[in-house]
Amino acid sequence: MVEIKGRIIPKPTEGSRRVYRKKIDSNENNNGPLLKGNSTGNLQYLCGNCGILLVHNVAQGEISVDTVFQCPSCNAYNEV
Repeated sequence: MVEIKGRIIPKPTEGSRRVYRKKIDSNENNNGPLLKGNSTGNLQYLCGNCGILLVHNVAQGEISVDTVFQCPSCNAYNEV
C-alpha cells in the first residue's frame, strides 16, 4: 500500500468543491477513513496535518481533482 499525504488547503468556498466529511456522532469512532475504494487500488491518503487515514484502497485517478477531504480528527481540509 502506498501512503500519500494530502495537501492542506483553506476551507473551500461553499459549492466550489466536493467536500467529504464525517458526521460527528459521540457514539462512533470518528477517526476515518472517509472513503474506502472498491477497486484493487493500492493508494491510501493521509491527512497532511495529523496523519490520520482519510482514504483507503483507491486506484490512481479514482478520486476527482475537485474533491476535498475534511479530516475528522483535526478538521483540516486536504486535497489529493
